[in-house]
Amino acid sequence: MARTKRPAAPSLLVGDIGGTNTRLALYGASGDRPLSEAVFRSREHASFEEIALPFLVRSDAPLPTVAVLGVAGPIKDHVAHVTNLPWRLAERELSRRLKIARVVLVNDLVVGARGCLHVSRASISPLTERRPRPQGNNLAVIAAGTGLGQARLLWDGARHVTMPAEGGHADFAPRSAIEIELWQFLAERHPDHVSYERVLSGDGLGALFDFFASRAARIPRAIERRLAEGDRNAAIAELGLARAFRPAARAVDLFVEIYGAEAGNLALRELSLGGVFVLGNIARHLVAARREQFMKGFVKKGRLTPLLEQVPVALVTDPLVGVRGALAIARELLAEEERPPRATRRRS
Repeated sequence: MARTKRPAAPSLLVGDIGGTNTRLALYGASGDRPLSEAVFRSREHASFEEIALPFLVRSDAPLPTVAVLGVAGPIKDHVAHVTNLPWRLAERELSRRLKIARVVLVNDLVVGARGCLHVSRASISPLTERRPRPQGNNLAVIAAGTGLGQARLLWDGARHVTMPAEGGHADFAPRSAIEIELWQFLAERHPDHVSYERVLSGDGLGALFDFFASRAARIPRAIERRLAEGDRNAAIAELGLARAFRPAARAVDLFVEIYGAEAGNLALRELSLGGVFVLGNIARHLVAARREQFMKGFVKKGRLTPLLEQVPVALVTDPLVGVRGALAIARELLAEEERPPRATRRRS
Protein backbone atom coordinates (compact mmCIF):
# COMPACT_ATOMS: atom_id res chain seq x y z
CA MET A 1 0.00 0.00 0.00
CA ALA A 2 1.38 3.43 -0.93
CA ARG A 3 2.16 5.74 1.93
CA THR A 4 0.68 9.22 1.95
CA LYS A 5 2.72 12.39 1.64
CA ARG A 6 4.06 13.76 4.89
CA PRO A 7 1.71 16.48 6.18
CA ALA A 8 2.80 19.77 7.70
CA ALA A 9 1.50 18.86 11.16
CA PRO A 10 4.14 16.76 12.97
CA SER A 11 3.38 13.49 14.68
CA LEU A 12 5.47 11.30 16.96
CA LEU A 13 6.00 7.54 17.08
CA VAL A 14 6.69 6.18 20.56
CA GLY A 15 7.31 2.58 21.53
CA ASP A 16 7.95 0.37 24.54
CA ILE A 17 9.76 -2.74 23.28
CA GLY A 18 9.96 -5.63 25.73
CA GLY A 19 10.71 -9.33 25.64
CA THR A 20 7.01 -10.14 26.02
CA ASN A 21 5.09 -7.23 24.48
CA THR A 22 5.81 -4.34 22.14
CA ARG A 23 3.52 -1.32 22.46
CA LEU A 24 3.45 1.33 19.72
CA ALA A 25 1.54 4.60 19.60
CA LEU A 26 1.33 7.68 17.41
CA TYR A 27 0.75 11.05 19.05
CA GLY A 28 0.39 14.60 17.87
CA ALA A 29 2.78 17.33 18.95
CA SER A 30 0.37 18.08 21.81
CA GLY A 31 -2.45 16.25 23.58
CA ASP A 32 -2.58 13.14 25.76
CA ARG A 33 -4.75 10.94 23.52
CA PRO A 34 -2.97 8.76 20.93
CA LEU A 35 -3.86 9.08 17.28
CA SER A 36 -3.25 5.34 16.88
CA GLU A 37 -1.95 2.57 19.15
CA ALA A 38 -1.48 -1.20 19.25
CA VAL A 39 0.14 -3.93 21.36
CA PHE A 40 1.98 -6.88 19.81
CA ARG A 41 3.40 -10.14 21.19
CA SER A 42 7.11 -9.62 20.63
CA ARG A 43 8.15 -13.26 20.22
CA GLU A 44 5.62 -13.77 17.42
CA HIS A 45 7.66 -11.49 15.14
CA ALA A 46 11.12 -11.89 13.64
CA SER A 47 12.05 -8.21 13.93
CA PHE A 48 10.81 -4.85 15.12
CA GLU A 49 10.34 -3.68 11.52
CA GLU A 50 7.91 -6.56 10.98
CA ILE A 51 5.69 -4.86 13.57
CA ALA A 52 6.37 -1.19 12.88
CA LEU A 53 5.95 -1.04 9.10
CA PRO A 54 2.40 -2.53 9.00
CA PHE A 55 1.45 -0.42 12.03
CA LEU A 56 2.44 2.79 10.24
CA VAL A 57 0.75 1.74 7.00
CA ARG A 58 -2.54 0.88 8.73
CA SER A 59 -2.62 4.03 10.82
CA ASP A 60 -4.77 6.95 9.76
CA ALA A 61 -2.46 9.31 11.66
CA PRO A 62 0.07 11.58 9.94
CA LEU A 63 3.48 10.08 9.27
CA PRO A 64 5.84 10.70 12.21
CA THR A 65 8.80 13.05 12.12
CA VAL A 66 10.39 11.77 15.35
CA ALA A 67 10.41 8.29 16.91
CA VAL A 68 11.52 7.44 20.45
CA LEU A 69 11.68 3.72 21.19
CA GLY A 70 12.26 2.25 24.63
CA VAL A 71 14.23 -0.98 24.25
CA ALA A 72 14.70 -3.74 26.85
CA GLY A 73 18.45 -4.01 26.57
CA PRO A 74 21.68 -2.01 26.50
CA ILE A 75 22.28 0.50 23.71
CA LYS A 76 25.77 1.12 22.32
CA ASP A 77 26.69 3.38 19.42
CA HIS A 78 22.97 3.89 18.64
CA VAL A 79 22.44 0.13 18.23
CA ALA A 80 20.41 -2.10 20.57
CA HIS A 81 20.23 -5.85 20.95
CA VAL A 82 17.08 -6.78 22.86
CA THR A 83 18.19 -8.91 25.82
CA ASN A 84 15.41 -11.49 25.68
CA LEU A 85 14.72 -11.38 21.92
CA PRO A 86 16.82 -12.05 18.80
CA TRP A 87 16.21 -8.48 17.63
CA ARG A 88 18.78 -5.90 16.56
CA LEU A 89 17.71 -2.28 16.23
CA ALA A 90 19.87 0.49 14.74
CA GLU A 91 18.78 4.13 14.63
CA ARG A 92 20.03 4.87 11.10
CA GLU A 93 18.58 1.71 9.61
CA LEU A 94 15.21 2.29 11.27
CA SER A 95 15.17 5.90 10.11
CA ARG A 96 15.73 4.78 6.52
CA ARG A 97 13.33 1.83 6.54
CA LEU A 98 10.51 3.56 8.41
CA LYS A 99 11.07 6.88 6.59
CA ILE A 100 11.24 8.80 9.85
CA ALA A 101 13.72 11.68 9.95
CA ARG A 102 14.90 11.08 13.51
CA VAL A 103 14.81 7.77 15.40
CA VAL A 104 16.17 7.59 18.94
CA LEU A 105 16.67 4.36 20.88
CA VAL A 106 16.42 4.62 24.66
CA ASN A 107 16.71 1.96 27.36
CA ASP A 108 13.21 0.79 28.32
CA LEU A 109 13.73 1.58 31.99
CA VAL A 110 14.86 5.08 31.06
CA VAL A 111 11.52 5.77 29.36
CA GLY A 112 9.78 4.04 32.28
CA ALA A 113 11.67 6.21 34.76
CA ARG A 114 10.88 9.35 32.81
CA GLY A 115 7.24 8.28 32.66
CA CYS A 116 7.12 8.13 36.47
CA LEU A 117 7.36 11.93 36.40
CA HIS A 118 4.33 12.18 34.09
CA VAL A 119 1.80 9.64 35.41
CA SER A 120 -1.21 10.77 37.40
CA ARG A 121 -1.15 10.83 41.18
CA ALA A 122 -3.82 8.09 41.17
CA SER A 123 -1.38 5.78 39.33
CA ILE A 124 1.17 5.96 42.16
CA SER A 125 0.34 3.49 44.94
CA PRO A 126 2.60 4.03 47.99
CA LEU A 127 4.02 1.05 49.87
CA THR A 128 5.21 3.38 52.64
CA GLU A 129 3.58 6.15 54.63
CA ARG A 130 5.48 8.76 52.61
CA ARG A 131 4.98 9.22 48.89
CA PRO A 132 8.03 9.69 46.63
CA ARG A 133 9.37 13.26 46.63
CA PRO A 134 10.82 13.95 43.17
CA GLN A 135 11.62 17.64 43.52
CA GLY A 136 15.22 18.12 44.56
CA ASN A 137 15.96 14.43 45.14
CA ASN A 138 17.45 11.42 43.39
CA LEU A 139 15.00 8.63 42.51
CA ALA A 140 15.43 4.99 41.47
CA VAL A 141 13.26 2.72 39.34
CA ILE A 142 13.12 -1.08 39.25
CA ALA A 143 10.92 -3.40 37.20
CA ALA A 144 10.81 -7.20 37.12
CA GLY A 145 9.18 -8.63 34.01
CA THR A 146 10.63 -10.73 31.22
CA GLY A 147 13.92 -9.47 32.64
CA LEU A 148 14.92 -7.17 35.51
CA GLY A 149 15.29 -3.53 34.58
CA GLN A 150 16.74 -0.69 36.63
CA ALA A 151 17.24 3.04 36.08
CA ARG A 152 17.91 6.20 38.04
CA LEU A 153 16.63 9.76 38.02
CA LEU A 154 19.48 11.99 39.20
CA TRP A 155 18.68 15.55 40.32
CA ASP A 156 21.18 18.01 38.82
CA GLY A 157 19.94 21.05 40.71
CA ALA A 158 17.30 22.02 38.14
CA ARG A 159 15.81 18.83 36.71
CA HIS A 160 16.07 15.05 36.70
CA VAL A 161 18.60 13.43 34.38
CA THR A 162 17.47 9.91 33.51
CA MET A 163 20.27 7.34 33.41
CA PRO A 164 20.16 3.66 32.35
CA ALA A 165 21.58 0.79 34.38
CA GLU A 166 22.04 -2.94 33.88
CA GLY A 167 22.04 -3.87 37.56
CA GLY A 168 19.65 -6.73 36.89
CA HIS A 169 22.63 -8.65 35.52
CA ALA A 170 24.70 -8.10 38.66
CA ASP A 171 25.61 -11.13 40.78
CA PHE A 172 22.77 -12.52 42.87
CA ALA A 173 23.84 -12.22 46.53
CA PRO A 174 22.18 -14.76 48.86
CA ARG A 175 21.23 -13.38 52.29
CA SER A 176 20.24 -16.57 54.14
CA ALA A 177 20.77 -20.33 54.22
CA ILE A 178 17.76 -20.98 51.99
CA GLU A 179 18.99 -18.41 49.46
CA ILE A 180 22.42 -20.05 49.44
CA GLU A 181 20.67 -23.32 48.52
CA LEU A 182 18.70 -21.42 45.86
CA TRP A 183 21.96 -20.01 44.43
CA GLN A 184 23.40 -23.53 44.22
CA PHE A 185 20.23 -24.75 42.48
CA LEU A 186 20.41 -21.89 39.97
CA ALA A 187 24.15 -22.35 39.44
CA GLU A 188 23.49 -25.84 38.10
CA ARG A 189 21.10 -24.33 35.53
CA HIS A 190 23.27 -21.31 34.75
CA PRO A 191 26.90 -22.28 35.44
CA ASP A 192 28.18 -19.17 33.65
CA HIS A 193 26.47 -16.62 35.90
CA VAL A 194 23.65 -16.39 38.45
CA SER A 195 22.30 -12.84 38.26
CA TYR A 196 19.42 -11.13 40.02
CA GLU A 197 17.48 -11.42 36.76
CA ARG A 198 17.63 -15.23 37.09
CA VAL A 199 15.49 -14.77 40.22
CA LEU A 200 13.55 -11.56 39.66
CA SER A 201 11.73 -12.19 36.39
CA GLY A 202 8.86 -14.29 35.12
CA ASP A 203 11.20 -17.21 34.45
CA GLY A 204 12.83 -16.52 37.81
CA LEU A 205 9.53 -17.13 39.57
CA GLY A 206 9.31 -20.42 37.68
CA ALA A 207 12.83 -21.30 38.83
CA LEU A 208 11.92 -20.53 42.45
CA PHE A 209 8.93 -22.83 42.15
CA ASP A 210 11.10 -25.60 40.70
CA PHE A 211 13.51 -25.13 43.61
CA PHE A 212 10.80 -25.55 46.24
CA ALA A 213 8.98 -28.27 44.28
CA SER A 214 12.21 -30.29 44.15
CA ARG A 215 12.09 -30.35 47.95
CA ALA A 216 8.45 -31.53 48.07
CA ALA A 217 7.35 -35.15 48.15
CA ARG A 218 5.39 -34.89 44.91
CA ILE A 219 3.35 -32.51 42.78
CA PRO A 220 -0.39 -33.41 42.62
CA ARG A 221 -1.68 -34.19 39.14
CA ALA A 222 -4.18 -31.33 39.33
CA ILE A 223 -1.33 -28.89 39.93
CA GLU A 224 0.71 -30.41 37.09
CA ARG A 225 -2.24 -29.97 34.73
CA ARG A 226 -2.69 -26.38 35.86
CA LEU A 227 0.95 -25.61 35.20
CA ALA A 228 0.85 -27.23 31.77
CA GLU A 229 -2.05 -25.08 30.60
CA GLY A 230 -1.26 -21.60 29.34
CA ASP A 231 1.27 -19.33 31.05
CA ARG A 232 3.15 -21.48 33.59
CA ASN A 233 4.62 -18.56 35.52
CA ALA A 234 1.23 -16.84 35.79
CA ALA A 235 -0.25 -20.09 37.12
CA ILE A 236 2.51 -20.30 39.75
CA ALA A 237 1.75 -16.72 40.79
CA GLU A 238 -1.97 -17.46 41.12
CA LEU A 239 -1.37 -20.66 43.10
CA GLY A 240 1.15 -18.91 45.32
CA LEU A 241 -1.03 -15.89 46.07
CA ALA A 242 -3.95 -18.18 46.90
CA ARG A 243 -1.61 -20.42 48.96
CA ALA A 244 -3.15 -23.34 47.07
CA PHE A 245 0.15 -25.26 46.84
CA ARG A 246 2.98 -24.80 49.33
CA PRO A 247 5.94 -24.71 46.87
CA ALA A 248 4.13 -22.02 44.87
CA ALA A 249 3.38 -20.01 48.01
CA ARG A 250 6.99 -20.25 49.18
CA ALA A 251 8.19 -19.25 45.71
CA VAL A 252 6.00 -16.13 45.69
CA ASP A 253 7.00 -15.16 49.23
CA LEU A 254 10.74 -15.51 48.61
CA PHE A 255 10.47 -13.82 45.21
CA VAL A 256 8.85 -10.75 46.74
CA GLU A 257 11.33 -10.57 49.62
CA ILE A 258 14.34 -10.78 47.28
CA TYR A 259 12.66 -8.19 45.04
CA GLY A 260 12.43 -5.86 48.02
CA ALA A 261 16.04 -6.56 48.98
CA GLU A 262 17.33 -5.67 45.51
CA ALA A 263 15.13 -2.54 45.44
CA GLY A 264 16.80 -1.56 48.72
CA ASN A 265 20.23 -2.26 47.20
CA LEU A 266 19.34 0.06 44.32
CA ALA A 267 18.22 2.77 46.73
CA LEU A 268 21.60 2.57 48.47
CA ARG A 269 23.63 2.55 45.25
CA GLU A 270 21.87 5.63 43.90
CA LEU A 271 21.19 7.24 47.30
CA SER A 272 17.65 7.71 46.02
CA LEU A 273 16.30 9.45 49.10
CA GLY A 274 13.43 10.88 47.06
CA GLY A 275 12.00 7.43 46.57
CA VAL A 276 11.96 4.17 44.63
CA PHE A 277 9.34 3.46 41.96
CA VAL A 278 8.46 -0.18 41.28
CA LEU A 279 7.06 -0.82 37.80
CA GLY A 280 5.60 -3.73 35.86
CA ASN A 281 2.83 -6.27 35.82
CA ILE A 282 4.58 -8.55 38.33
CA ALA A 283 4.78 -5.71 40.84
CA ARG A 284 1.13 -4.81 40.37
CA HIS A 285 0.14 -8.37 41.29
CA LEU A 286 2.74 -9.90 43.60
CA VAL A 287 4.23 -6.90 45.38
CA ALA A 288 0.85 -5.31 45.99
CA ALA A 289 -0.37 -8.55 47.60
CA ARG A 290 2.81 -9.15 49.66
CA ARG A 291 3.71 -5.59 50.63
CA GLU A 292 5.07 -6.50 54.09
CA GLN A 293 7.50 -9.09 52.68
CA PHE A 294 8.72 -6.64 50.05
CA MET A 295 9.36 -3.90 52.61
CA LYS A 296 11.01 -6.37 54.99
CA GLY A 297 13.59 -7.15 52.32
CA PHE A 298 13.89 -3.47 51.37
CA VAL A 299 14.82 -2.07 54.79
CA LYS A 300 16.92 -4.94 56.17
CA LYS A 301 20.32 -3.32 55.61
CA GLY A 302 22.06 -3.55 58.97
CA ARG A 303 23.47 -0.22 60.06
CA LEU A 304 21.67 1.59 57.23
CA THR A 305 18.22 0.21 58.09
CA PRO A 306 17.16 3.55 59.67
CA LEU A 307 18.06 5.33 56.41
CA LEU A 308 16.10 2.87 54.27
CA GLU A 309 13.09 3.22 56.57
CA GLN A 310 12.92 6.88 55.51
CA VAL A 311 12.96 6.17 51.75
CA PRO A 312 9.49 6.32 50.14
CA VAL A 313 8.55 3.36 47.93
CA ALA A 314 5.61 3.22 45.52
CA LEU A 315 4.12 1.01 42.84
CA VAL A 316 3.35 2.67 39.51
CA THR A 317 0.17 1.04 38.25
CA ASP A 318 -0.14 2.85 34.91
CA PRO A 319 0.65 0.25 32.20
CA LEU A 320 1.50 3.12 29.81
CA VAL A 321 4.26 4.55 31.98
CA GLY A 322 6.93 3.68 29.39
CA VAL A 323 4.90 5.19 26.56
CA ARG A 324 4.41 8.38 28.59
CA GLY A 325 8.14 8.63 29.17
CA ALA A 326 8.96 8.07 25.50
CA LEU A 327 6.40 10.70 24.54
CA ALA A 328 7.94 13.27 26.91
CA ILE A 329 11.38 12.65 25.36
CA ALA A 330 9.98 12.77 21.80
CA ARG A 331 8.30 16.12 22.43
CA GLU A 332 11.54 17.54 23.80
CA LEU A 333 13.36 16.40 20.65
CA LEU A 334 10.66 17.90 18.42
CA ALA A 335 10.87 21.20 20.30
CA GLU A 336 14.65 21.24 19.80
CA GLU A 337 14.24 20.71 16.07
CA GLU A 338 11.63 23.45 15.76
CA ARG A 339 13.61 25.96 17.86
CA PRO A 340 15.19 28.59 15.59
CA PRO A 341 18.99 28.65 15.63
CA ARG A 342 20.66 31.31 17.71
CA ALA A 343 21.87 34.28 15.70
CA THR A 344 25.64 34.57 15.72
CA ARG A 345 27.06 37.94 16.62
CA ARG A 346 29.39 39.53 14.12
CA ARG A 347 32.87 40.40 15.18
CA SER A 348 33.58 44.08 14.88
